[in-house]
Amino acid sequence: MSDYLTGGSRHPGGRRVVAVLGVLLGLTLIVAGGTLLTAQVPTFQASRIPLVGRTTTICSVTAPEGGDPATATVSAVATRRAPGRIGRLTATVLGERAPALSITEQGKAEQLRAVASPVVVVGEGVMATAGSSAILSNATAGVDAGLMAAPCLAPGSTHWFSGLAARTADRTELILTNADDAQAEVDLRFYGQLGRVVVPGGTGLVIEAHSSRTVALNSLIKTKYPLGLAVQASQGRVTAAAKRTRNDDLKPIGADWQLPSSAPAPTVVIPGVPEGEGARTLVVTNPNADRASVQVQVLGLQGPFAPAGAETLDLAPESTATVDLAPGLLGEAGAVKLISDEPVTGAVVSTSRRSGAEEDLAIQSAAAPLVRTGVSAVATTDAGSSELILSNSGTGDTPVSFELISYAGVSLRTEDVLLGPDGTATRRLESPDAVYVVVRVPDGAAVVGTVVLTQPAGDISGLATLPLTSPDVASRAPVTVFDPSVGR
Repeated sequence: MSDYLTGGSRHPGGRRVVAVLGVLLGLTLIVAGGTLLTAQVPTFQASRIPLVGRTTTICSVTAPEGGDPATATVSAVATRRAPGRIGRLTATVLGERAPALSITEQGKAEQLRAVASPVVVVGEGVMATAGSSAILSNATAGVDAGLMAAPCLAPGSTHWFSGLAARTADRTELILTNADDAQAEVDLRFYGQLGRVVVPGGTGLVIEAHSSRTVALNSLIKTKYPLGLAVQASQGRVTAAAKRTRNDDLKPIGADWQLPSSAPAPTVVIPGVPEGEGARTLVVTNPNADRASVQVQVLGLQGPFAPAGAETLDLAPESTATVDLAPGLLGEAGAVKLISDEPVTGAVVSTSRRSGAEEDLAIQSAAAPLVRTGVSAVATTDAGSSELILSNSGTGDTPVSFELISYAGVSLRTEDVLLGPDGTATRRLESPDAVYVVVRVPDGAAVVGTVVLTQPAGDISGLATLPLTSPDVASRAPVTVFDPSVGR
């Protein structure tokens, strides 16, 4: 029997042919349309108003040894961000419920004195991207004698250190703080002169909720060589900082808080190497399974240069190495730029030197570039002099500006600075009142900065460095733009 039907009925095969032709025609139109109508990339316009929420930083203060009186002061500032918007910045001693200070007005700052425990600083609302805090200690005697300063830090799951010490004459106490509601657990991985150092007791360290734990490195390991360290949280998150103290036959000769270095990368910058006499030891850590070849460049006042005798470093796998920078720096302030074929990180261990005075210790750690603004909650001290060091590791000129603001919120000084490529500029900071400094940089700039505090008189040649931090790292929502063509 024939498959064909008469009288206006269509053959099934014909319907299939028509369907196939329809599909082919549709594909042709799609391809043609895609060829004629190229992909359109939407324009992104970031809102000037940051996404707000809640941020937490920890000021890693510990009680002085031997019953010495507490000399640490925590300064908290709320930089101006969005006038008319509300927010709150509080500082609470770890483990307590009531805030010890509260700031609700943008531009203002307050202080907590004689602090002997970690302090939790919380920014809410607009203060989440406008709050900054720092610790400053000025002891005249005891283990902590000298100037010590550090910004308060955000918690995280991974922290890197380079140049830690584990000797009787040069001690490191690792301060691990957990401000969250659940316990945290961390592992410590050490990198020595010859490679990875396996340390019994360095894994599975538990930090209970709302508590802090101090780990003396010389209780885990003893070595005369500097160490690199990775702190990795396997559960929760912590803030990690190191307290360094040195002694000569049990006589204190310097103390400082050492901050984590930025994560290993092919290029890292160590800001704020102070001017003047004294040791300047560069410590570089290579956590990789391959050797690392590192070029050392100083971002100086007259531009970049290779420090004599310290131009390159060759590091074994999973190791830490040192080189003396002082002869190549010739007492000049600047930053150190490391360029490596493998990701590395580093720090500079500096000491002060003044005739008739005891030396002091200050450590500068590798830092990430500033994002929009950089803040130091402490810009000057009545104990000595202050200097702002700004460095640009970019390839072009970068205009920046800085502003000195009193704790009462009054602008005292503003100045524009043009930073050349791979260059550094310094400015003296002076004020009879307590002030903080805000540095503003263009988006995408490669600028770092540090406040250097020194004591030009007295029995101790005090030295401390405070790297600028960026409180405003929140993302910006795109501006809503009406597009009448959408939906046509």
